[in-house]
Amino acid sequence: MNLKKIRCGDYSAVINLDRGANCISFRNERLGVIALREPDYEKGELDNPYLYGMPILFPVNRISGGCFEFEGRTYRFPVNEEKTGCHLHGELHKTPFSLKEENENRIVCSYRSAEYLSFPHDFEIVMEYSLSDAGLTHTTKITNHSDTNMPCMIGFHTTFNSAFAGGRDVCAMVEIEKEFERNMENYLPTGNMPEFDSVSLALKSGRFSPFEKPISRHFRAGGTLMSLTDKERNLALIYENSKNFAFRLIYNGGADEYICLEPQNCAANAPNAPFGREIGGFEFIKPKETKIFTSKIYVKEIKK
Repeated sequence: MNLKKIRCGDYSAVINLDRGANCISFRNERLGVIALREPDYEKGELDNPYLYGMPILFPVNRISGGCFEFEGRTYRFPVNEEKTGCHLHGELHKTPFSLKEENENRIVCSYRSAEYLSFPHDFEIVMEYSLSDAGLTHTTKITNHSDTNMPCMIGFHTTFNSAFAGGRDVCAMVEIEKEFERNMENYLPTGNMPEFDSVSLALKSGRFSPFEKPISRHFRAGGTLMSLTDKERNLALIYENSKNFAFRLIYNGGADEYICLEPQNCAANAPNAPFGREIGGFEFIKPKETKIFTSKIYVKEIKK
């Protein structure tokens, strides 16, 4: 297992280059914060890639039938979720990345391919993790080396410990603007955008307990911040995403251990969804150009 550890001040992080350069651990050791749900590889927690650390999703979320049309080309991905008939999340999360640079508090790694899942583009993804006294900065650069416009659908299945500071008196906050209703049999958008109910309002106002009830909801972002707050210890775990991560998927499994606060640059099934591609955030990268996505995670002590 190709694990790399970086440190700076109170913070440490571990990146698994063999599994899509997944940051599988981020901690503030002075405050005893274990931010991410960490895999125990000795127990075989290797091939549940979506519920540990912050795995890369490319193409993000679901594509109905595994295919879509763009500029006269048909893009076909394997249907790897048989019950929904969808392609789910790509395979970069389990693909080795190469180490480009490394020092005590920074690591840079990359993946380049012209034959990724029959994706007809030569492209490169470079990810950088760097630590400072201000926390973790995660930068992702996607470069299109091909001669045609390349669809860009990216996200991260960032899985936080709900009890990140040891307690269960925790509330989640997500800056959201609009819910994208999904058919919960195939998890694809229906085209409806309902008014916020009590659960969505609780998320927006920072009052939702990840231990309260299971949820799986999809939103257009209304800002750049998501957070968890331990009210007993007066600690906030902040997740800040660049504006081009314009969508969110919020999922907490059985409401007993973790909550996924997932930044995405487009809606689920964006190229095939029952609304315009512009509404769903579908975008592309021009030949020889690069798109950059950034995120920050840090712990904030709340003054009483």
